[in-house]
Amino acid sequence: MQQSGEVIKDKGNPLQEILEFAISVVWLGIAFGIAFAGGTEAFKDFAGLRTAIIESLIVVFFAFVFHELSHRIIARRYGYKAVYHVWIPGLLLALVAALVGFLFAAPGGVLIEMRQDSPENRVKNLGKSALAGPIANIILAFIFAILSLALVYFLDFYLLGTGKTFSQVESTVNLLWGIFSIGVELNAWLAVFNLLPFGAMDGYKVFQWNRKVWTIAFVGAIGLYFLMPWGISQLVG
Repeated sequence: MQQSGEVIKDKGNPLQEILEFAISVVWLGIAFGIAFAGGTEAFKDFAGLRTAIIESLIVVFFAFVFHELSHRIIARRYGYKAVYHVWIPGLLLALVAALVGFLFAAPGGVLIEMRQDSPENRVKNLGKSALAGPIANIILAFIFAILSLALVYFLDFYLLGTGKTFSQVESTVNLLWGIFSIGVELNAWLAVFNLLPFGAMDGYKVFQWNRKVWTIAFVGAIGLYFLMPWGISQLVG
């Protein structure tokens, strides 16, 4: 998520930006782990909840950081000042949503300080910067999908080559499968969620810039969200 037209505080303090990134990742990772484990029901199984949080933290690190850095990189490419800032109410909403088993992701965003530019260029450049975040998630969803399939198809070769039994590597395989499958689902969902065309969402800026581009991206993200997990399950059997 990105916001424009605001004065950026502490724009000369990269350590603060890193700290706010870290806070957002850890908090969101815990919240998503609770949601994936079943919300409030997850607290009945602390071992399962711990595993879900570990898997979620790893996935959120890539999904969230790459999403926000993509906004930041493209915005700076167009000469704008762009810095990530945490949004505390968004963190609290993410936790509340997680307790009822729902994923909500608005822990902060890249704040962009606009330079002098024509209105047309602002709309175009902000639209492209906004689109970069969901595109990063779509790419990551494909990467995690490839990893999950590789895990399944190359496991037998690994066991044959090392002489190990499945029981010896079962816990590791289950952990990796959890990370990869959550990686597919979460990244696809973040792409859909952020492309919603209203408010401060990325989709609104993309829609203002180019409706055809937004339509392709949004429909593609929805298709990815529903079809990719199904496709993996069919291939894996």
